[in-house]
Amino acid sequence: MKKWKIGIYRRRSFDERNEEESNSVANQKRLIDDYLLDKNDIIVYKDYVDDGYTGTDFNRPGYKRMLNDIKNRKINGVVVKDLSRLGRNYIEVGNFIDEIVPQYSLRFISVNDNVDSIKNPNIMQSLEIPFKNLLNESYSKDSSKKMRTALKASKKSGNFIGKIAPYGYLKDPDDPHKLIIDKDAANVVKRIFDLALKGRSKQEIVEELTNNNILTPSVYLKEKYNIKVSRISRRWNTKMLDTILQNKTYIGSLVQCKRTRISHKTHNMVRVAEDEWVVSKKRHNAIIKEEIFNQVQDILYNRNVRVNKEGKFYKYTGFLKCSECGANLYRKTKIKNNKEKVYYYCSTYYNTRQCNKHYIQEKELDEVVLEILNQHIELVCDISNKIEDVISVSRVEYNAKLKEIRISEIEKELEKYQVLLNELVKDYRCDFISQEDYDDFKQKYLYEINKLNMEKENLEISKINSYNLDWINNFKKTGKIKTIDRNIVDSFIKDIFVNNEKGVDIIFRYKDEYENAERYLKSKNNVV
Repeated sequence: MKKWKIGIYRRRSFDERNEEESNSVANQKRLIDDYLLDKNDIIVYKDYVDDGYTGTDFNRPGYKRMLNDIKNRKINGVVVKDLSRLGRNYIEVGNFIDEIVPQYSLRFISVNDNVDSIKNPNIMQSLEIPFKNLLNESYSKDSSKKMRTALKASKKSGNFIGKIAPYGYLKDPDDPHKLIIDKDAANVVKRIFDLALKGRSKQEIVEELTNNNILTPSVYLKEKYNIKVSRISRRWNTKMLDTILQNKTYIGSLVQCKRTRISHKTHNMVRVAEDEWVVSKKRHNAIIKEEIFNQVQDILYNRNVRVNKEGKFYKYTGFLKCSECGANLYRKTKIKNNKEKVYYYCSTYYNTRQCNKHYIQEKELDEVVLEILNQHIELVCDISNKIEDVISVSRVEYNAKLKEIRISEIEKELEKYQVLLNELVKDYRCDFISQEDYDDFKQKYLYEINKLNMEKENLEISKINSYNLDWINNFKKTGKIKTIDRNIVDSFIKDIFVNNEKGVDIIFRYKDEYENAERYLKSKNNVV
């Protein structure tokens, strides 16, 4: 009697962990042991187990060890509970049965399918096995689709679906679909954003984190929480910073479904179009204020900002714009009499000659920006002193009054648009305007009315915490500026427009806050 050295193969996918016990690897072992109990011609050589591995992918450690032992002639038979345990990929399972089994003269046994290639060799050539393999793959495809649909629905409901929380957060122990702030990591995130706000290049931030022995996210998770990560990176790099600096999780939003699997059989991930991402706002406490996050995007990613040879930002790059076409100004240097001169002109003119030069030297620009900025700082400090003279409780009264002023302004604007809308109806009835013009203007007026009503409603139901005077401190601390550098430009300026006569128009940061302060003082009969 020929003796068969058999390998037992058992598999259960991660998705089947909540299903009935029958598919557990322990139950598979009991069923196979019972089957082999009276099989005197079979000797079990080894038990190969893949617990938590999908059947659509054959890149499994247990299966690969078994296949290696087959090729090295250590075993000459395989037994499984049923064909689905071997796999749910029609082509791969078919390849094993049609190619591997005959090539290595294997005895293949599938207990529940009543398949034994030695006792009933004809069944190996029948349509029964391919048909069952097709059904197994169809089941996997259907299950995968249902799982993806359920996960996407959960994500759309604002639940966090992921094995590891983004750096700076932890999964809430009471609800793994919610995120809570990890204070130590959150402090590093804040530090990174703060450095970016100060005009540091990404390479400079990497160097600072490295020099201060700040652990990278993957090392931090492993050493502090013993969380297994797929890849350990011990040195900071700019790619890590991009992942942090562009992650909207830090402003309290969840952005999910950015990547997806190609199919239920191919587990490679591909990027999804941005308009198909699942975004849920205000799902957890923010680490970074939204205005700061947006400012960093503006500095690092939205301005085509370039760095010099030392990896530092030029002082005006990304801020200078043509007042005529809106394009960025192009920076160019010239060496004259062993001295470097820097000047700017419209990039549209440089590329296509379809705009004017808008030429200005950096030295001239520095003088103009310095003068205008110091005048603005003086105005802000003056407003600050007047506010302090008028109010004592400051924050509460200031916020309440601003809300009252804005609601009053909204009501006046609403009244204006309602009058315009009424006159529009009259003009239409008198045939002074066409149907098309009537529809266009009506739509515009209704849009403005709805927008104002929404703002008013939000103001009326919101708590009195929308406005503060902290922004003034940035100006007061700085005082009079003597020289212009990148940090000064980034801290106080949003955009600089240059016209063709070298005129300069500066749009300052905190423009809305400044106008709010003016409104408040005017309401107190303190005209600025």
